[in-house]
Amino acid sequence: MSFSGSERNALANLLEEKGPDAPTLCDGWTTHDLAAHLVARENRPDAILGKLLFNKAERNDEIEAEFARQPFEVLVDKFRGGAPKWSPMNWADRYINMAEYFVHLEDVRRAEPGWEPRELPPSAHKELWQLLKLTAPRMLGKSTKTVVMMRTDGAALTAHDSHSGDSVTIRGDVGELVLWLYGRDGTRVEVDGDMTGVHRTEL
Repeated sequence: MSFSGSERNALANLLEEKGPDAPTLCDGWTTHDLAAHLVARENRPDAILGKLLFNKAERNDEIEAEFARQPFEVLVDKFRGGAPKWSPMNWADRYINMAEYFVHLEDVRRAEPGWEPRELPPSAHKELWQLLKLTAPRMLGKSTKTVVMMRTDGAALTAHDSHSGDSVTIRGDVGELVLWLYGRDGTRVEVDGDMTGVHRTEL
């Protein structure tokens, strides 16, 4: 099973365990709201594309609200079952779902006190590092400082080069670096430098 597939199963199991009213790190969302978002994303990708490409966030919110009227258990079952075969969220699963599931799983895990980072297999570390290489330049593109991301084993990635001479280094395990990149602040990273001028795109 792919890492995105195992993360989907883990997220579905956690949602089921927590129930519909548990908190998440997504501003204002309960686990029910998150489940509705996940199902809408896979069954109405036109809404997500409209939000990303044409700034039609209101229509996307309306569609997610429609899905949120469904019972929580139904939403979790639909999410666990995967996207429809015709959906791009199905045939491009490895490339567009890994970050979604990994980050939102941590949004649920870390919304309550006492959490600890998970121990991920080496294959997951490799895939997440590749994800950073692909997405970090775009997601940090509005930054006015060079941003270097450095793993705890010393491997480094220039995630954004501003050509300005000013730089910031973010250090941590690769999973923590991904969460930081996607706008999460409750991460165990060390920041070397002034964050002023560093802009992240949130998932």
